[in-house]
Amino acid sequence: MSTAMWPILRSGTITCLPSEFNKSLMSPGTVVMRADASSQMGIGHVMRCLALADAWQNCGGRVAFAIASGMEELGDRIRARGAQVMPVNAAPGEPEDAIRTLEICNQLQTAWLVLDGYHFSADYVTKLGSAKSRLLLMDDENPNGNWDCDMVVDPSPDRANSSAEWAQDTLLLRGPAYALLRNEFLEHPGRRETPETVRRVLISFGGGDFPNASLIALEALDHITDFDLDVSIVVGSTNPHYASLLKAAKASRHQVIVLRNVENMAAIMGEADLGITASGGTCYELAFLGVPMFLIAIATNQERSLEALVSAKAAAGGGGIGSLDREALAASIRNLICDPWLRKELVENARKVIDGKGAERIVHEMLAFDELLAEGRELQS
Repeated sequence: MSTAMWPILRSGTITCLPSEFNKSLMSPGTVVMRADASSQMGIGHVMRCLALADAWQNCGGRVAFAIASGMEELGDRIRARGAQVMPVNAAPGEPEDAIRTLEICNQLQTAWLVLDGYHFSADYVTKLGSAKSRLLLMDDENPNGNWDCDMVVDPSPDRANSSAEWAQDTLLLRGPAYALLRNEFLEHPGRRETPETVRRVLISFGGGDFPNASLIALEALDHITDFDLDVSIVVGSTNPHYASLLKAAKASRHQVIVLRNVENMAAIMGEADLGITASGGTCYELAFLGVPMFLIAIATNQERSLEALVSAKAAAGGGGIGSLDREALAASIRNLICDPWLRKELVENARKVIDGKGAERIVHEMLAFDELLAEGRELQS
């Protein structure tokens, strides 16, 4: 891995893109995305890597996904976006995984390796030390790391003004200005006005939703008896609760459909009057599309993001999943349904947080990083 020539932290919310880099120096090259999907970890890591892949390919670069888990569910979707899929025939996060990933990077003469997943440890990263590619770590779990990498991206809203705690030679990109949105969201026809009345509710807690927050949200909606709602529940192919959700949907007092493994998520979100979701990547997508949000943290690393978005009045929140009471949750959601002015305020504030240029900013920094290294080699020669 290369050593950065700049100890720097870029953070905040909406920022301007950096000045244009010298595109004539080099072609973007190949990026390998190392991410996995499963019922426990969901599909979010792979999906946000797809957003970065979109931006890299928009600049003329090539992308390959190295996947140890989840290729059967997501492989066709990745290939449909023009990226190569390469199996990592090893247990995710284990030493053999690192060896295989290193082989893939060397085989493809990779410019950058992107790691996205909580199962990649410091020891795993150390085993990649002989890679010729630069290393970018997507990290919204361990903000105080000190691993050997060139760039760290953490879009969590609570980290926007965090002090730099990584190694001095690591470039830190922190805050929702670096939130990753796929092309399908960026190309959506437009954000509509916040409706006065809530009719269509979207429930989406990621592809896996291991704690079954979708069922909890639906049970809370069933406590709301003075509104008739059209509810769409979106789950991924790795969701282990599909059968129970279908049963609950049939028994609900509202009109409920359960959609599995959808490929038109932006269109589905864009039709919603209210989104109930986790404080992870989906909330950035809803914010960009102008859909008011009610957030539930389904993992401990989401709790601070939830608090930050609620404090910014960019979303309403119900707290962590472990402390939820169905009736209290129903009352909070009903209050949001009954208050169009609050929903409009949440949308306007969320739009100030997410502008959709996160992936573009990251790719720009990657290419600028490569340019700086090339200039340094020219000077040394």
